[in-house]
Amino acid sequence: MKLGCMGCLVLVIVLLVAIVLGVAGILFLSANIYGSPEVVLTPFTQSDGFAAQQKFFEVLRRETGRSSRQDPIVLTDREATAFLSRHLEQSAGLPLAPITVRFLRREILIQGRTQLRNLLQGPPFAQLLPYLPEQRLNQPVWITLRGSINVESGIGGSAARYGKIAVTEFALGKQPVNSWLLTIMMGPSSVYLLRWQVPSNVESVEIEEGQLVIRTR
Repeated sequence: MKLGCMGCLVLVIVLLVAIVLGVAGILFLSANIYGSPEVVLTPFTQSDGFAAQQKFFEVLRRETGRSSRQDPIVLTDREATAFLSRHLEQSAGLPLAPITVRFLRREILIQGRTQLRNLLQGPPFAQLLPYLPEQRLNQPVWITLRGSINVESGIGGSAARYGKIAVTEFALGKQPVNSWLLTIMMGPSSVYLLRWQVPSNVESVEIEEGQLVIRTR
């Protein structure tokens, strides 16, 4: 039994080393990650951010019975961009500037630029930061994330409901990579990027051209 456990431990360590080496190879050997992809910036103002907050607040007011409105709540590209420009840094420690959010038919497209060091939050990358070249870590990297948004029930019959981005495309600079790389690099913070709790009265979230439509019960 002890040998079996030791064998599993060795296998886990080997897999972790392989993952770290694979990620390090992509981040430090591929010049493509520092390239600039095609980006169409969505302009926004402070008032767009305020409008987004008011619309999310309306969802909460309906959940608590303080609002009797039942019309769909529509969030525009500009409002979503303004909201995420601050929310991502506050919730996941990932500042993106510039940042752009676009709703394209049934998918959301998020693009933003940040220093490479901001992506290395999960273990063992966070622990390796002091030993990595400062010049590389401080270089800006464009992130491109595309996917659909789904609303799903909690695990184990929980009443909680969650919004989730099902990633169909992820890239660093001009380098397409698998979405699992983002989860590994960001560690626990990736939870706030791809999955978040939504009020219980949210019935559906639909993406249309140029807008996100939230329907409540």
